[in-house]
Amino acid sequence: MTSLTDLEYAYNKHLGNRVPVSSSGQANDAFEVYALSLVLKAAQKEGAIISFQTVNGTVNPSKLIFRSSPGRIYSTADDYAHALISFDGELNFEAHVGVYVEGLAGVVHECDVLVIDAGEGDFCRRNIVHPKKNHTVLTAECKFYSGNLGIALGREFLGTTIDLGKEDRFFLSNRDGKTLDRVLAHHKRQRYLGLTPLSPDAEMQTISQFRTAFRNQISKKR
Repeated sequence: MTSLTDLEYAYNKHLGNRVPVSSSGQANDAFEVYALSLVLKAAQKEGAIISFQTVNGTVNPSKLIFRSSPGRIYSTADDYAHALISFDGELNFEAHVGVYVEGLAGVVHECDVLVIDAGEGDFCRRNIVHPKKNHTVLTAECKFYSGNLGIALGREFLGTTIDLGKEDRFFLSNRDGKTLDRVLAHHKRQRYLGLTPLSPDAEMQTISQFRTAFRNQISKKR
């Protein structure tokens, strides 16, 4: 069973032991930060330069603070950090933990991990609005469970992706679930069940899926 210590060690490794990450004292929060670290690792492997910035504008702060509950991208309740992902200085994204996104129907959805166009992030913070689906590059629903994954999680994820779109929308969990996996496969939803830092193969496969998402973005901008 993957422990909180395993997750903390893993994301610190992928983030280069840059700083202690606060607000990740619970395993589910740590799993979200771990998933973020895999997204950033994938971007790096595709040639991106990674840096960090806080909602108040501090670049590469000495301490990263990530949300431990759903929040607004413009919230200054704490000096929340996000990652900046830059491809050759021409294609720029932001990666966040635990922020809301507005879907096509105007419904707001929580995204455990979110990658959006950097320009959209700046616009939202200036204008006090949620990011829109059309500027969303990648999302990940993260479920860290000690028991079995129920089919209700699959139904919830399918509903979310109807509004946010299904391209590069991922369902990630440390646990396996045959019925859930079968439903998501039938509906052609991207997922990885059984993701853990204790399995290098699981990490590699998940990073590979994220790399494909970034490659697609690079191809669209050519």
